[in-house]
Amino acid sequence: MKLVVSRRDQKEVRSMMRTDVAQVRRVAAGARTALYLAVLMVLVVGVGTGLAFGKDLPPVKIGAAGPFTGDLSKIGLDSLNAIRMAVDEANAEGGVGGRKIEVVVGDDAGDPSRAVIVADKFSMDGSVLGVVGPMNSGAVNAALPTYQRAGLVLISQSATNPCLTELGYKVMHRICPRDDAQGPAAARFIVEQLGAKNVYVIDDKGAYGQGLADQVAAALEKAGVKVTRGQITPEDRDFSPILTRVKSATPDLLYLGLPNPAQAAALIKQAVGLGLHPKLMGGDGLKEKDQLIAGAGGAAEGMYVTAIGRDIKDVPEAQGFIKKFESKYGAMSIFSGQSYEATKILIEAMRKAAGNNPAGLTRAAVLEAVHNTRGYRGILGFPVSFNAKGDVVGASIYVFQVKGGDFVQVKEYPAEAR
Repeated sequence: MKLVVSRRDQKEVRSMMRTDVAQVRRVAAGARTALYLAVLMVLVVGVGTGLAFGKDLPPVKIGAAGPFTGDLSKIGLDSLNAIRMAVDEANAEGGVGGRKIEVVVGDDAGDPSRAVIVADKFSMDGSVLGVVGPMNSGAVNAALPTYQRAGLVLISQSATNPCLTELGYKVMHRICPRDDAQGPAAARFIVEQLGAKNVYVIDDKGAYGQGLADQVAAALEKAGVKVTRGQITPEDRDFSPILTRVKSATPDLLYLGLPNPAQAAALIKQAVGLGLHPKLMGGDGLKEKDQLIAGAGGAAEGMYVTAIGRDIKDVPEAQGFIKKFESKYGAMSIFSGQSYEATKILIEAMRKAAGNNPAGLTRAAVLEAVHNTRGYRGILGFPVSFNAKGDVVGASIYVFQVKGGDFVQVKEYPAEAR
């Protein structure tokens, strides 16, 4: 059967088809426009705030490594509190691109073998993107190979042994001057300000204590000062054997290369009990009001100590931090401010590394951002930068004297490594 369609019917069919096609095109165009606007809105919100994506992502973590138990726990725990305070502030500001920051604690008790265990723990947790600490030179030295293999950046607030940034580990950074700046500065003060000709130097055989004592002794000998060396161990509590040798040497000054202010206080008290009254001096680890000054029961009056940073109480930019810290945790220790600063620098580097893509944050990007830190202005009183080795640039060495139960600044030297 043959179907016959009139010309009129053909025209009507073609007209209907044209109308349907046009309608389909209008609907498709509208859908494309709506989709485009929706995608654009998401991108604008994401780029503009950095929070649209980050708030739904898992937290990023900062490792806190230090002596949170043991003889150095007072210094360590105060530093840990400063780290936590910096992280709490950062989270209140939106974290890292909206991602919350968490602190993972690694207690090394200042022991190198335990520092390696802590480094392994942090390295195996892929969400740990940086570490503040370790605090002791021996702990850092032992753990560095592990951190290097993991590509996990660290910023030490107090590890001063020069070798740590001479070994080629790209992850190593510190915001404190090295012993080869602190030692010569101490020796210069001993020679120029105290006029000592005969110095007895005691250390504890550790990476920090012996390392600093070596630098002081070498600079003194270069200046023509007679130097006698002696050693104790961190476990020693009876110092009569070495103090008997000190007494027979009749030194003008007794220098203590010790990291533990409580141990130094006990040694000083025993020295007075044996009738020893030489001038006293020590390194940055001893600048602890409670443990050294109070612990020595007045026997430390007049003693000198070097410090690897300005007294934070004299830094205008630090006053808010001090008030907040002491209202929450009580009196600060020597490295509380440095710990807070190191954490702030690490967080700033994490934010720069994240950019507009917090989901793509990597250890490698954070390491690069930390290494490129230039002129960071925080609470230490000078703009912090790192050189190619990871050493801090722009710091100074300060000399303090114990007067009336407190530390009083008496001299400042540029932190020039030799």
